[in-house]
Amino acid sequence: MADRPGIEGALQETNNQPAKTPQPSWIQPMLATLTRERFYKKGWIYEHKLDGQRCLAFKQGNDLRLYSRNRKLINNSYPDLLEALAKEPVPEFIIDGEIVAFKGGRASFELLQNRMHVLNPRGALRERVPVLYYIFDILYLNGYDMMRLPLLDRKETLKHMLAYEDPIRYVTHKTTGSEKYFQEACVKGWEGLIAKRADSIYQPRRSKDWLKFKCVNEQEFVIGGWTDPRRSRIGFGAILVGYYDRRKLKYAGKIGTGFSDQILSQLTDTFNRIATDKSPFDDYDPGKKEFHWVQPKLIAQVSFAEWTSDGRLRHPSYKGLRDDKKPTEVVREM
Repeated sequence: MADRPGIEGALQETNNQPAKTPQPSWIQPMLATLTRERFYKKGWIYEHKLDGQRCLAFKQGNDLRLYSRNRKLINNSYPDLLEALAKEPVPEFIIDGEIVAFKGGRASFELLQNRMHVLNPRGALRERVPVLYYIFDILYLNGYDMMRLPLLDRKETLKHMLAYEDPIRYVTHKTTGSEKYFQEACVKGWEGLIAKRADSIYQPRRSKDWLKFKCVNEQEFVIGGWTDPRRSRIGFGAILVGYYDRRKLKYAGKIGTGFSDQILSQLTDTFNRIATDKSPFDDYDPGKKEFHWVQPKLIAQVSFAEWTSDGRLRHPSYKGLRDDKKPTEVVREM
């Protein structure tokens, strides 16, 4: 690999200079906004949308920390990523990326579940479910705040900063997108594309400078209850899910597919521990004995065909649990 330049070398071709500042202990990640209107025009770049777990890596000397998007320390779940990042000679950085597991050449959030919720995974599990860390942005480097630099300057610095040997990967981009490129991403099993303003700064919030072009309808929902199983089904029949609107949990529908017997058993045990007598939904309680309620603490990743006219999910399927955001942050993506 070519020599990796220092920060001055990486930015010498630009008029933008980062500010020197102590390394912060935390930065809220920048989030993309979902849109149905796809476009491909000058001044934007296009990256593959990754179906995994968001991860910000903080390095300061020998101190290396991996955080989920809600500031949960996840070092013990990914010792293989820690080992790889610790080998990098860069003294200080904060980088942003996505942890991804692959099944049959496609990113699989279901497979990643086997790592997300396991502390100190043994060698056999690490070999069975290897993960890759795809890095797409840099927020801080060797004493300098990079967030107010234009995105393309940050990407250029990031590209030459690390060795990018497995399991570390650099997220490439295109400066000219197309509908063909979007369809190719969908065929290859990516979640879609992320469109980003080429000159955008890094904003620690959800922004329309980053947009999501999704291949399928998929988002998080809060689990509010379950129904009794029918026939030979074990555990439960379906989960009841919703989203927050003005601090109230709104009902979105039932999900009865996507569960293995193992998941049914594990979720049933969890539901029994957080069961409650009252529906957590602001607008739904059918008053039937086969309906049971839980405290709204769990977040499910769900794929679905579309929203119905009465605000219900059509053909939803369970993908897995998430623990990288707060339940009250789960809203209906429009």
